[in-house]
Amino acid sequence: MVLTVMFSGCTDKGSSIKVVDDSIKDDIKIEKILERVNSESGLKELQITGTNESREYMKLRYRVVWFDKDGFEIKSISENWREFPVYKNADFTIHVVAPNEKAVNYRLFINK
Repeated sequence: MVLTVMFSGCTDKGSSIKVVDDSIKDDIKIEKILERVNSESGLKELQITGTNESREYMKLRYRVVWFDKDGFEIKSISENWREFPVYKNADFTIHVVAPNEKAVNYRLFINK
């Protein structure tokens, strides 16, 4: 089972965040997704805020796959898994910048 979090009004149609590890899907809550286009670089920026509601420290991983306006995947370094610490009963933030100006949609995956 895959948990998909879709925020209408907060993200472009087609963008999503998926917690792809069943062992953490009840412990990790995505609270907010902020998006903006940086006025200097013209690149889309994402800031995802979540909470680890468990009583355990976790080392999680995330990766982002970017898509252009036609739905074609854009190859980028953000496709690689990146680790980040999530402390027990604490908030966390993930900040990601699009690889180029053509990136309009994304899929962000989180696992353990």
